[in-house]
Amino acid sequence: MEQELTQLQNGLTRIKNKESKIYFLTQDTGGVASASVATTYQYVKYLREAGYTAEILYEKKDYKGVGEWLDSEYVELPHSSIEDGELKVGPADFVVVPELYGHVLEQITNMPCTKIMFSQAYDYILETLNPGFGWSNYGVTKCITTSDSQKEEIKKLFPAVVSTVITPSIPSYFKPSEKPKKPMIAIHTRDQRDTMKIIKSFYLQNPQFKWVTFRDMRGLSREEFAKNLGESCASIWVDRISSFGTFPLESMMCDTPCIGTLPIMKPEWLTEENGIWVFDESKIVEITAGFLKNWLEDSVPVKLHEKMKETTAKLSEEKERTEVTKFFGTLMTEKSTEFESAINKLTPVSENS
Repeated sequence: MEQELTQLQNGLTRIKNKESKIYFLTQDTGGVASASVATTYQYVKYLREAGYTAEILYEKKDYKGVGEWLDSEYVELPHSSIEDGELKVGPADFVVVPELYGHVLEQITNMPCTKIMFSQAYDYILETLNPGFGWSNYGVTKCITTSDSQKEEIKKLFPAVVSTVITPSIPSYFKPSEKPKKPMIAIHTRDQRDTMKIIKSFYLQNPQFKWVTFRDMRGLSREEFAKNLGESCASIWVDRISSFGTFPLESMMCDTPCIGTLPIMKPEWLTEENGIWVFDESKIVEITAGFLKNWLEDSVPVKLHEKMKETTAKLSEEKERTEVTKFFGTLMTEKSTEFESAINKLTPVSENS
């Protein structure tokens, strides 16, 4: 009992001193830019700046990292590898697991730490879970997600899990070019085949616009991505299973109207007035040609640009930072209370009086 009491007291001290480890398990994208991975790195950066001991955690030791598309301040954040046995946790520590890595819950289910899910893409929630098994089976009681619609979906699937919505921000380097927009269309689709299909169909159906350039946004660093988006006169977005829709918001920040397909789970920010949205993907080419005609004639509705600006005004890095630190601050408080209660139960009555 004395040993257990000492361990609890040491754990409580670690929590109060912000020495508890907060590991964020992160997908290896092979060096390809990913909004969800960028958000994870942003969370670790916020927490470390707030004094917490947060780290990036990855599975394999050959993890490619983010050096090819994020700034050095993110590359230099502390990293640990599961394969190298660097995941060492105790009751005072936390592991944040992306929804895509449900299978990892089996590996860490017996580890004496708090497990938190991080759901940015609802379509992957059930991807690696065994039939009949939910997050609660692995001791998960909390989840971070990025939209109210995702929160509702998670509640249906896992009623015992409490979800908190933290809205992602868009970096300030997403901004309009200082020079006039170019006759260039930035295109971003989940499936590379869709990108090529749209581009080829556009040129076949609209030979009068053969001088218009399409920019495939794959493989760019975040700042190159933003620069190209800022220079484009329009963007195209095709991603039916998107949960939050970062790309259209990045377009809006760049004052670049977005022509996009409506996702199955419509994000809260998407309205009829802040973009050019279609249900039928086959209409993308026709609508893009119509938009180009209006753009060349300088007749794109002013209201569209106004609504785009209104939408992105609600996104704030400071708000995101506050929500992230508040969430983990509340977790630490709850964990402290839990430790104090356990300590009181083990402490002799004479010492408590």
